[in-house]
Amino acid sequence: MPAEVVWSPVAVDDLDAIREWIAVENNEPTAAERTITAILDRVDGVADFPLATTPLDSRCRIRSSWRFVEERGYLVFIRVERDRVYVDRVLSGKSDFLRKLFDVEDGTTFYA
Repeated sequence: MPAEVVWSPVAVDDLDAIREWIAVENNEPTAAERTITAILDRVDGVADFPLATTPLDSRCRIRSSWRFVEERGYLVFIRVERDRVYVDRVLSGKSDFLRKLFDVEDGTTFYA
């Protein structure tokens, strides 16, 4: 039985910002919908096998319970707890995603 997927309000805001950026800033509304649909479909697939995702600490030297999947250049950060998958953030793989993920604004440097 698939895990229940629980989206955080911040992750929903991330999806809205991605849609807005692609549709309005780049004038590509169709591409925006395709991208959001692909991300949502990827997360639905994760619900079947959540531990088949990549642990964040395999990509950087930060111990955490976060795992992630990639879709169309975006990283979907999740936590897996029993029969639930918590989607915490959806961030561009080109962004300073560690700083955003850990909500750090003090100039701390992260090394992958």
